[in-house]
Amino acid sequence: MGVILGEAVGDAGAGPKLPQSELSTCETGLAQPTQPFHTLFCSFWLCDCQVQSAKHAITAVTDCGFAGNVAFPVQLWHLGFVFLYFYGIPNFGAEQLVRAPPRIPAIKSEEGLALEPAPTTLAANPTASEADEAANAAKVKDPYGFYLHVYGDPAAVIYQVREVKKFFPRSPIYVMSDGGLDFSALCEKEGCTFVLCPPANDRWHPWPFFRRLYDAAVSLNTKYIIMLEPDNTVHSYVKRPPPADVGGLLVTSRQFGLVKYVERMAKQRVPNFKWTSRSMSSGLCGGAYFKREAILDALSDESMMKLDWNYLGEKLSKEIFSSDFALQYAFAARGWVIEPWEDAAQMDKDKYQPLTGARDATFKHYCSCYPGGKPTYNLKLAKQDAKLFKSGGYEMTSGPYSSSVCQVCYNHSRYLELWGSARCTNSIPFHLSEKLLQRHHPEMQTKPCDLPWLCVPGAMRGRGADSWQPTAAPVDPLASYTLLDDATLTCPAETKKLDSVDQCQDAANKLNKKLAYTDELYQEADPPGCIFRVPDNDVYFNAPEEGQKNDGRRLICQNVVSDREA
Repeated sequence: MGVILGEAVGDAGAGPKLPQSELSTCETGLAQPTQPFHTLFCSFWLCDCQVQSAKHAITAVTDCGFAGNVAFPVQLWHLGFVFLYFYGIPNFGAEQLVRAPPRIPAIKSEEGLALEPAPTTLAANPTASEADEAANAAKVKDPYGFYLHVYGDPAAVIYQVREVKKFFPRSPIYVMSDGGLDFSALCEKEGCTFVLCPPANDRWHPWPFFRRLYDAAVSLNTKYIIMLEPDNTVHSYVKRPPPADVGGLLVTSRQFGLVKYVERMAKQRVPNFKWTSRSMSSGLCGGAYFKREAILDALSDESMMKLDWNYLGEKLSKEIFSSDFALQYAFAARGWVIEPWEDAAQMDKDKYQPLTGARDATFKHYCSCYPGGKPTYNLKLAKQDAKLFKSGGYEMTSGPYSSSVCQVCYNHSRYLELWGSARCTNSIPFHLSEKLLQRHHPEMQTKPCDLPWLCVPGAMRGRGADSWQPTAAPVDPLASYTLLDDATLTCPAETKKLDSVDQCQDAANKLNKKLAYTDELYQEADPPGCIFRVPDNDVYFNAPEEGQKNDGRRLICQNVVSDREA
């Protein structure tokens, strides 16, 4: 979500593997010789130590690949190796089998990447002290809890739950399905919590998205919540502890708008807060972490509704409603520190080298451009796992869920009508503004509703919420305008800036230019005021907080008539 729109299995950061001729199980990562270890040991220390003048002999070991007697001089170091081979190694090996279960052969995806299942535990007979130690360790709660945001892709979801359990055996797992498949049986078997929420395409609607993450944080009750999506892969326990309150993938050169608006809100809680470029470069998608206390503060129904989402949506683009962007605004508006996390890597077109993040990162996130496709989406469902999920009961191809990919489609009243309560969404009513509805769903102004989440199907939609409006500036019918030749932020003497879209429309008409937009925009990279876009040969009204000089933009200024001229 977000700009990264922008999650290899196994260690994609590992170098090239040995050829199969040299390893018996390359995919497990264990370099096992094609001959048993004791055969090589015997061949080297016994077979290759033959001498013609041997005084003593021992019975040959058939594992060495020969029969008969092997002769060599009897010396203490020879006897030592014989003792080690016949007694020491077998006993050491037997002890290790009890202490550490063997790795299970890997499952392979269609692209051939190794996908290791969570290992089973071999039966053992621990001592009383070992049993007590294991019992006490099991009681210690891991600081990391996991929130899995899912919909379909059962093979990927089942695999991911098992991978989390493998590397984080003491961490609780909370699985939330956005009106998709029901994984209750999976969680009953694997020991996780499952919640089936009504469908909302919450990735594009922060009101349900925030509430569901908030509910997970309450349930998990761990210091950190790590959010995963089905296309993430998990490779180890955390290698680099979280450095801030919130963090995720590094997204280079990303900036957000309305910074001063957000900072003014944040300073009510943190007086010297700055929403820095480094903070903005953190992608809060699958693989991101959040302090539980930050979630419970910033994503509460009351806190998130202090942001004027209609104002943000009107001044910026619709991406403000995508979860990756919306989370940034919510946490920054409460003064929580956000930083990129090296332990989350973004995999791109290179199969092994991440675009950002550490090569050995614990969590990996994949773009659709990854060679062979996203690895977990190539997994085939094991026959025995088919009983671990079922349909969630919501219509997934028709009816209300046909709107599953609808963006900017949230209506609190319709949510209550469709699903009977505000469960899994914000309890405080919110309705999109009329301006946003006209901008993103213009067809609904003249046609009956066909978006069940917004309005009653077949009926004309109601009017959206009133939005913030700038102070109207009257148009002088006798006004004249000057299109400046140079890029600048200010109008020269005896001219003044235009103050409204209506004035900009009048200027465009009189200068024989096209007005590109009928409402004001927010473009921090352009100057404020009525702007002529040189490459596009059109005009629009810009209302940023500050604005910047842009070589491809020219101000249109109104000529000021002096008293003497009047």
